[in-house]
Amino acid sequence: MTYLDFRYRSPQFWELAADFWNKTGSITMGFLILLVMIRRFSYDMELRTFPIINSTAYGRLPLFWNRLIGGEVAVVAAVLLLYAGNTGISCLLGSKMGMSYDWTGFFTQATVAAFAGSAGYFALSAMICDLSKNHPVAMCLCGLPFASSYFINVDAVKPPDLFWFLRYGFFTELLRGRTIGSFPVFWSVWYAALIGLTFFFVIQKRKERKEL
Repeated sequence: MTYLDFRYRSPQFWELAADFWNKTGSITMGFLILLVMIRRFSYDMELRTFPIINSTAYGRLPLFWNRLIGGEVAVVAAVLLLYAGNTGISCLLGSKMGMSYDWTGFFTQATVAAFAGSAGYFALSAMICDLSKNHPVAMCLCGLPFASSYFINVDAVKPPDLFWFLRYGFFTELLRGRTIGSFPVFWSVWYAALIGLTFFFVIQKRKERKEL
């Protein structure tokens, strides 16, 4: 896509390269999280090894924490890899074009927002997958609000409209490399409460399953 921008939209090349997280980067991270990273939380049930895993002390809460931490490390690695890849390819193809003075700073700022969104989205999706012990169900529950936000025009929604909530309420805006300018304090509290409540339900469910 960067090559096509270089060939056919060269006047906008650096602007499009800086907007990497808005589409290509965020969609890539969304697929990685939903298709790959959260699946480890349903492996035991899918492979029918859950009774064996759960019979050991390590197979209960410590394994959950290790999977969660391992997933967050994978998120960091993926975001850094995409950041380096986009920067390297853009500089290679656009070396003869005039780079904007603040391009690197703007793209780095967008990457920080994308990292925060990816980390939060992974944590939420992973815990939902752990609750359901069903990877396809978790993909649908977490993928629907993520995908729907791409079809919502930010200029057409007003708070507290349902579409406004879908646009900002599930980490997608951050994942797309954008800071939230609409009621940022509210969304900070909402994200913290969303992660906290989901974690509470995970612990309660694990108590019922005797997984603590």
